[in-house]
Amino acid sequence: MNIIQLVSKWTSTPFVNVIDSLPTPIWAVPFPSVVLCPHLHIKLSFANVSKLNDMESFFASLVCPQMDERKFEREERLSVVENKMLQDFILKGSPTCSDLVKVCHWRSGYDTAWFRNDCCEKLLKPIFTEYGLCYTFNSLPLNGMTNETIAWQKTFNRISSTDPLEWDLDSGYPKVFPPKPGTLPLRVMASGEVNGLSIELYLNTSEHQYDCDGNNVGFNVLISSPTDHVYTSTILRLPMDRMTTIEVSPITYKTDTSLRALSPDQRQCFFQNERKLQYYEFYTDTNCKLDLRIRETMKHCRCVLYNWPRKYVWNPICSTKLDFQCVAEVKVKVGEQLIYAYYADSEEQRQPHEGATSCYPACNDILYSTQVYYSDLIRDHNSGKANVGKSDKGEKTHINIHFYDDMFLGQHRHAQYDDYYFAGAIGGLLSLFLGFSIISVAELVYFVMLKPIHIAFKDSYYKK
Repeated sequence: MNIIQLVSKWTSTPFVNVIDSLPTPIWAVPFPSVVLCPHLHIKLSFANVSKLNDMESFFASLVCPQMDERKFEREERLSVVENKMLQDFILKGSPTCSDLVKVCHWRSGYDTAWFRNDCCEKLLKPIFTEYGLCYTFNSLPLNGMTNETIAWQKTFNRISSTDPLEWDLDSGYPKVFPPKPGTLPLRVMASGEVNGLSIELYLNTSEHQYDCDGNNVGFNVLISSPTDHVYTSTILRLPMDRMTTIEVSPITYKTDTSLRALSPDQRQCFFQNERKLQYYEFYTDTNCKLDLRIRETMKHCRCVLYNWPRKYVWNPICSTKLDFQCVAEVKVKVGEQLIYAYYADSEEQRQPHEGATSCYPACNDILYSTQVYYSDLIRDHNSGKANVGKSDKGEKTHINIHFYDDMFLGQHRHAQYDDYYFAGAIGGLLSLFLGFSIISVAELVYFVMLKPIHIAFKDSYYKK
């Protein structure tokens, strides 16, 4: 009975999660991806949202929180030409990167880089999110999406490219020191404010429209792993006239390569080469869930949301009341599908099958926890700097993002019983209860096989 219980435990829970025995330096993991989304979706100088025609009013309703209900009024889906008009409307109506970012500071090594006129060219890239057009720092080529999306991404980021990476979740950075500068994703060598990202942001509140953004003024800041999509991330609110400090602590999950021999269903995670996604280059559980939702929406609704990745800008965009109802229904169905798959693949209810249907976590992954601190800014009204200039109250804010400590403890997934331990455990039980040993095996072989054969040959010899 003890042996049966041991075998059952070995097959049902073949691995355990433990805390690393040694700390990991922060230069071994990427700096988090930082996405800045202003609470200013349509500039007043571009268009007064209260005086738009029906088509433009629908375009604005897709990005303006105060106009969300108007997007359900349309009865016909956008045409190919109107898809392009929607993209142009959002790009021209949203604040540009240079409108928002005045000064930035990034220190990845022992040198300090201050950019005053080229922050957006060197550090920040445009990206579409649920908050409209945003700007991301430390994103991967194509924002971590597959090559299929390059044509669509070039419509809002002309320098989009498919540059190869020397880093991935399973193998990490190249084992080269000193590290090659500019290796993506970017990383830092030490913790502290001077070794992180600092940005001075400016928001022209005279461009604010209550009918579009309501009373909200400031920024949404999304902190995530560079490999994860930006649609569901840690969301922080960045107020104006404040110095916001964000301390980041990485959380790593590693898996022994010995567990590759197990199926993903048994170890309940995927290595990068075991499951490919249609729209995202790296497999993570969040990417898997959104990728599944996009594919199911395209399958059942024959369209995608305007901010979702797609091959071309003219691909069908969900734009009618029936489309949005279908999108909501698919979201519920996908959620139920993932819940059912989770219980079907869970430890207690697991049934043997060929492939896992759940969006298991990546076997090697990085997450980030944050702590946020706010302090007041003292405004110099006599300042006449070219890049900042005189600004009214509520138009300027600072943000600093850095690692909390130089070292951290991650988590490690390894086999609960290796082959030698398992054989030793069974051998120990046999020895304890039956007096069993290797000598006993020799005795069994002798008395069961060798001795009867010897007696048979001996009797046969004497008979002759």
